[in-house]
Amino acid sequence: MERWWWRMRHTVRSIVFPLICLQFLRTLIFPTWIDVLLLFVLFIVLLGLLLNVF
Repeated sequence: MERWWWRMRHTVRSIVFPLICLQFLRTLIFPTWIDVLLLFVLFIVLLGLLLNVF
């Protein structure tokens, strides 16, 4: 993996978790299919970062 990505992974991980929390609240209030899809994609990205796939 490229060197810049290894430096930015922790920054991206710290940004993705609050985005997931906000998106989850938005999905609870206004559940559209786009919100659910975006929440799913953000969750998959977070899992990939936590399991060192990305």
